[in-house]
Amino acid sequence: MRLSVLTVALVASAAPAAAQSLAARVASAPEGRVQFSFAARESVCGNGRTFISIGSNTYIGSYTRGGEGTAQDRCEPGPIRVVLERADGSVIGVETYVGPLPSPQAGVTDLGRVRTRDAAEYLLSLASKLDGRPGRDAILPASIADSADVAPGLLAIARDRDRPRDTRRSALSWLARVSGEPASSRRAADAMVGIARDGAEHAAVRQQGLATLARLENGAGVPALIALSRQAGDDAWLAKEAMDALARSGDPRAREHLRSVVQRADAPEPVLAVAIRGLSREYATARDAALLREIYPKLQGERTRQSVLTSIAEMGGTENARWLLTVARSMAEKQSVRRQALSAASRAGITAAELVRLYADADQELRELLLARYAESGERVAIDRLMAVARSDEDRTLRRRAIQHLSRVDDPRAKALLQELAARQ
Repeated sequence: MRLSVLTVALVASAAPAAAQSLAARVASAPEGRVQFSFAARESVCGNGRTFISIGSNTYIGSYTRGGEGTAQDRCEPGPIRVVLERADGSVIGVETYVGPLPSPQAGVTDLGRVRTRDAAEYLLSLASKLDGRPGRDAILPASIADSADVAPGLLAIARDRDRPRDTRRSALSWLARVSGEPASSRRAADAMVGIARDGAEHAAVRQQGLATLARLENGAGVPALIALSRQAGDDAWLAKEAMDALARSGDPRAREHLRSVVQRADAPEPVLAVAIRGLSREYATARDAALLREIYPKLQGERTRQSVLTSIAEMGGTENARWLLTVARSMAEKQSVRRQALSAASRAGITAAELVRLYADADQELRELLLARYAESGERVAIDRLMAVARSDEDRTLRRRAIQHLSRVDDPRAKALLQELAARQ
């Protein structure tokens, strides 16, 4: 009988503590720092002190790689440990750690392990009301909490214009990571479209909304981005920014849309330029390069033509480099375009020796451009050609140009030649 009475008494005394909210427990803790821990998602690990790893490509903080005389930091799974810095009863700092828990620390009140859902809700409540960095820093631990549905809370923060801009952008960025379920992704996509379309919203927040659309799981935001990129008549800025977000996606639908846009004669030049540049990024293929080379003669705007030259240079390869040389050789092109094509050919892989061989069959304008490229390359074969032109080219103007370039070259042979030429006068 005594045992039963004792058990009931223990349960009764523990009930108020269990029912007390995490916010209340933090508020009632002694002055100083307060910490609590909770479960992390499977893809999250850290060393408990200096770094957190999330998934396969996100690292926060710093870690030791290991080497002679050093130890390798191990990335261990959770828990998440949050340390709150407080002053006069208010939270003024939020620090997040993942990995092994440290030994008890003086001046830190440890609330121990708490329910993941309670921790995520409390942290999002901080993000929804704290200004500056503390509010923004509260989003990270909430977003990596295990099995916590934080998408609605992040959406609310993202939509709240009373929140600092950086906090809203952080909420948008994390939203793409936590909206994995189809229904959640659709809700997030609808919300991002609303933010992106809102002309009264700050441009940085609208851009983050578009970037979040591009990163939603399973390409859930791609159809919306394609639709937004076609709104040039209603909002040219939005169309261009939506196209830029698509250009950063490897989704096959996004790639096909970019290809269709660059072939449209009626596409606005800012949108067309972004689509062209988008084709040359990390998902570029030989097919994309061929398409850009094909459309180049049809382009009327200088901006789009320059975009093609830059894109082809970034793709590189023998075929692209040779094509750039054909543009540089064309006397029908403006001098500025020929100069850019020559520079682009060098970036695409044309060697200094090949540029030197080009001089013999080049027209006057191209020869002047080549002399500048020789000086910029600084390679011995190029400097040799500059020196040869300065000594004995039949064209006096080209000799002067070569001498001017040599005067800016840091090469003892060039300096000696200049002294020799000066002594002849």
